[in-house]
Amino acid sequence: MTDQPQQNQPYRDDEIDLRKFFQAIGNFFVNIGHGFIRLILAFRRITIRYKALLIAAIILGIIAGFAANKIFEPYYRTSLLLKSEYLNAKLVDNSLAKLNLLCEEDDRTGLAKVLNIELEVAENIVEFEFEPFIAEADVVEVELLKQKLEDLKIEKQDIDRVIRQIEIQNRDTYQVSVLVNDINIIQNLESAIVGYFKHTPYIANRIKNNQENQIQLIAKLTNDVAQLDSLKEAYNLNLKSQAENPSEASSNLILGESGVVDPIRAYSEGISLFRQLQAVKTNFELASDFELVDGFTTFSKPDSPGLLKSIVIMVGIFLALAYGLIFLIELNKYLNKVEKEGFGN
Repeated sequence: MTDQPQQNQPYRDDEIDLRKFFQAIGNFFVNIGHGFIRLILAFRRITIRYKALLIAAIILGIIAGFAANKIFEPYYRTSLLLKSEYLNAKLVDNSLAKLNLLCEEDDRTGLAKVLNIELEVAENIVEFEFEPFIAEADVVEVELLKQKLEDLKIEKQDIDRVIRQIEIQNRDTYQVSVLVNDINIIQNLESAIVGYFKHTPYIANRIKNNQENQIQLIAKLTNDVAQLDSLKEAYNLNLKSQAENPSEASSNLILGESGVVDPIRAYSEGISLFRQLQAVKTNFELASDFELVDGFTTFSKPDSPGLLKSIVIMVGIFLALAYGLIFLIELNKYLNKVEKEGFGN
């Protein structure tokens, strides 16, 4: 007996009607669209109803913009780049936070004393800001990548070559900005800010210690290079002697109890030591452990908002306040209406 196809199977609660499902989604988005349109219509209706209040807010905003532009002094922004292996974001932030606290005082004597500047210059400083030249997230990402490379089974020389390619330059560099009311004081601030960081006990002690170590290392390398030069001179004399006496020819130089010296190694070591000496001298002369990468630049255009921008900002503020007041008025009307209709009885 053959099976007959079942007809009129009963509907199961756990089955999903896809048509109803998609219809519900469509209705949801339609309702959102209708709600957005109703919101625009309500906004237009309120704007027309309270147009006198809004026009008054615009007029007051224009007047306030003019007044703000005339009352508040324009300020100028400029920045410099400081690079030091002793600096970090927290140290720079803490140092500038102290200066900003002094900027908030009416008497700028403290700020003038800390920066070692004239009181007139200190009175024209508005604020100090900073940001790392390289984002900390980028530094962390590079460090993680370097760690992953080291975890791989790759030859160290290949890892070092890749790391040199991805190593971030200027990672210890920070951009320090200053806002001033008078552009003529900017040049006087450059040496003051650099000195403020450089002469702190934490950094000054490390700079002094590093310089002393570099002086000792330069003396040591200079002495080693001189000794190798003497050794190479002795080797040349030995070659000359061998040329005169071929029977005593030898490819090595024998210096008494010191044994046999490989001349090729002596020359390569001499070049390596000389390069080290030049690198240490360069770092010492450039003071690369703390240096000013780029100084202040004087800009004639103020960073503060101009007349047009001030008007736009103030008009926006007054319009926002006006719409806030309208919302409170409409809310109060609605509550009065609900109360008259006996809500809650």
